[in-house]
Amino acid sequence: MSEKLENVLVLAHPGHELRVYHWLECAQPRVYLLTDGSGGRQTARTQYSRHLVKAAGATPGAVFGDIPDAVWYEALLAGETDFFVDVLTKIATDLAGAKNVQFVSDAVDGYNPIHDLAYAYGQALAGALKRTAKVAQHLCSAAVPNVAGPIGLEIQLDHAARARKMAAVESYSPLADEAHRIIERDPQCFDRERLISQHFDWEGSWAPEWEVIGKERVAAGIYRRCITYKDNVQPIAKRLKFEGTRILHAG
Repeated sequence: MSEKLENVLVLAHPGHELRVYHWLECAQPRVYLLTDGSGGRQTARTQYSRHLVKAAGATPGAVFGDIPDAVWYEALLAGETDFFVDVLTKIATDLAGAKNVQFVSDAVDGYNPIHDLAYAYGQALAGALKRTAKVAQHLCSAAVPNVAGPIGLEIQLDHAARARKMAAVESYSPLADEAHRIIERDPQCFDRERLISQHFDWEGSWAPEWEVIGKERVAAGIYRRCITYKDNVQPIAKRLKFEGTRILHAG
């Protein structure tokens, strides 16, 4: 990897960086985390990720797990577009002066709406920086197994890198149970890391898994309201894409 290439990693939740831990060591990106990983009733995971990112030689960005998950979900349900644009602007401002950039974000996976929006942020930021910087590409790190997309980069981990990654996962105690589930579903995740390419344009209809589950929980009386792709996520993603272009032209 070229020393002149400035890598940027945009992830939905703290802990997602474990999926690409060796890439983190090699690329030493600037890392942005949208939520604090607190979910519904859990505590924030931000400090675990801050320690891990710094130990790998990467840099926490201006948006780094400061905003609780619940705030993001409430903003989605309320259609608070300005909230999402403000986050985009803060990251874009933090990247001012970058000249040769590669973006990596969570992939659109239909598993969680913030995962999908992390991709939208990566997409919008790549657009925003194209006037002032060379944007090498926008790749995705899938937060869950079996996400579609051609492989853009594959890294094979040697014994030492594998051991470091295993130690990092084991030390991230809030995700211990989730990590074991991922390992069961994707046992090769300690042997290789993959970044995939996606081209999601936010047009047309879609029924992601998180929406189907949300509607079932509303019907069961667990949730009062459900985030939907058409009413909540799609409009925000389109606005982010537009704002990335506007920032580009304003620059």
